[in-house]
Amino acid sequence: MLEPLEINLGKLLHKKRQELNMEISHIASYLKVKSQDIAAIEEERWAQITKHVYKPGLIRSYAKMLKIDMATIEERIRKLPFESNTKNQKYRLLNIGEEVEITPNRDMLINFLMISVLLFLALLAIFNAFEKKSGLLLNQELIGEMTAVKEIKE
Repeated sequence: MLEPLEINLGKLLHKKRQELNMEISHIASYLKVKSQDIAAIEEERWAQITKHVYKPGLIRSYAKMLKIDMATIEERIRKLPFESNTKNQKYRLLNIGEEVEITPNRDMLINFLMISVLLFLALLAIFNAFEKKSGLLLNQELIGEMTAVKEIKE
């Protein structure tokens, strides 16, 4: 059933939720968002919806849960003052800041490789320092043992 366009989006969602006798906390839990975000949608306080939530997508999911006609929702979403998702190309699920780069760059990889090689060489040097060389025979000792064996055979 198409709702008249005079009813704003928030009131439409609120009215449908009450008709279905659903609690905001149940909807928030199902959609995995904060209850205050659902309340903000119903009261059309768009700026108070959590920063990292994609607002049109949340509204669509909420409307789908309430089984509201998507054509009606899409028409109303187009009239809302949201920035397009193309302007928000740095969209992140976690709110870690706009200027933080989370992917490693080339310099980080080179530094990691250099540190790894130096650490390997340091560990190798420590291993060799503590390695007992008693199992190895020096040239002088080898010659001495060979002559001793030769003398025993004669």
